[in-house]
Amino acid sequence: MSHLPDALKVGVDSIDHRHEEFYVLYETLKNASDREFLDAFDAVILHTQGHFSEEETDMEQVVYPNKTEHIHEHRKALEEMNYFREKATSGRVIFAKAYVKERLEEWFRTHLLNMDSDLARVLSITEKV
Repeated sequence: MSHLPDALKVGVDSIDHRHEEFYVLYETLKNASDREFLDAFDAVILHTQGHFSEEETDMEQVVYPNKTEHIHEHRKALEEMNYFREKATSGRVIFAKAYVKERLEEWFRTHLLNMDSDLARVLSITEKV
């Protein structure tokens, strides 16, 4: 059973699978207690690093015109996650939780609907050729 809403599926199984994994981890993080938060955040960051690496490999396998911008967005997202992880480790869990609830989900949705759907379109065209 998929937890990822249909509206967030891009139609490329490998991408949708990675997004499903992120979404499940994100939901766990969003609902984590203060004690569980850091472990849950680490799981999201670790997954996201691998997720972005796999996505960037997908970009390498096709002539993807927005590769530089897309990778830049990945770097910015990881920097932001790590910044708020540091806040959590220094006792400012409330700031990290606010980021997770108010910013991370919206970033994921926007990135998926714009950047990742564009990558999926290019991958789909390439597979048909």
